Amino acid sequence: MEQYIGSKLINFDPDFISVIDELPLWSAPFGLSLLDRMKIGKSLSVLDIGCCTGFPLIEIAQRLGESSRIYGIDPWKETNARVQLKISTYELKNAAIINGHAEILPFSNASFDIIVSNNGLNNVEDLNKSLAECSRVCKKGAQLLFTMNLDGSMMEFYDAFREELKNDNNTSAIEKMIKHIYEKRRPLNEIRELLNKNSFRINEIFENKFFLRFADCTSMFKHSFIKYWFFDGWKKIIEPGNYEPVFNRIEERLNKQAGETGELKLTIPFAVIDCTGI
Repeated sequence: MEQYIGSKLINFDPDFISVIDELPLWSAPFGLSLLDRMKIGKSLSVLDIGCCTGFPLIEIAQRLGESSRIYGIDPWKETNARVQLKISTYELKNAAIINGHAEILPFSNASFDIIVSNNGLNNVEDLNKSLAECSRVCKKGAQLLFTMNLDGSMMEFYDAFREELKNDNNTSAIEKMIKHIYEKRRPLNEIRELLNKNSFRINEIFENKFFLRFADCTSMFKHSFIKYWFFDGWKKIIEPGNYEPVFNRIEERLNKQAGETGELKLTIPFAVIDCTGI
């Protein structure tokens, strides 16, 4: 089964969706920090952008109760079906899932009291257009609250990657790596500018970090999260057919480091950005 995520065509089948349908360790630290800062009240209209398999959409719906209305939007049709199953199973009368994109929100102007996005807005195709749409559908004084991992994410891996590319004098691949990081994790100063441009006042940017810990790089490369969500993007940085020698050397380098320190620890810095629509 084929599905677009952003501009990338992904081939997944329903069995794969059922396997990943759990609260991932990746999204939990971001999402819990988001929930700690989200406004709570009655009779609220809420939108969750990029809700994937339903976190934090389902949690928000349960916490706010039936006087509020919570919508989730995501372009991935298979996960939409999974979210709808949860809504039906949990008998949530206040939640709904919509297949769609953040760049074209199917809602009227000034529809929402709160918009949240847990690592969703940083993965859209056009962030400026998505924020413009958020501004349009926000009520005056609405809360926009979203999380994003920052450009220092997995710096331990990227440092080793860069060193091996330098050893090959592969400057074009280094430039591709820098572009890859930029496209996935925009600098906070650019996020600030885009929010101001689209009529959002920043109340707070809360920065934190957590770690992904592995016995070694071999374990990291074989981990399902790395294998399905990161590895293809890393391979495309290098010319087709040439990535294996580079990644073998990265694996050897990081395995050696893990042998000396007892583990491979990847740093994941992230931000929770709390804004008000003006």
